[in-house]
Amino acid sequence: MFADRIIRFGKKFEGRLNSDLLQGALDYVAYSEESLAFEILCDHICEYDISITDDEYREAVLLILDMGLDLDEGPFKHLLGLKQ
Repeated sequence: MFADRIIRFGKKFEGRLNSDLLQGALDYVAYSEESLAFEILCDHICEYDISITDDEYREAVLLILDMGLDLDEGPFKHLLGLKQ
C-alpha cells in the first residue's frame, strides 16, 4: 500500500546514502515489510547524518502519519534535526 511512496522517497537519497544501505532497506518492501523498510531507511538517514530538505521532511512526516507510526519514536524523532 505504501511501497511506491517508500521507494520514491528512498530514491531521493541515491548519491547521499551508501547504495548498499539504501538498497538493503528498500529490499524489505518486496517482502511486504513496508514499515520495517521505512524505519530502517530513516534509521540510516539519521545514523549517517544525511541532510534532508524541507520537502523530504514533509514527505517523511506524511508517510509516518499515514502508516500509523509514531513521529516521536525511533529514528523518526531525529529527522527534524537533519533539515537543511
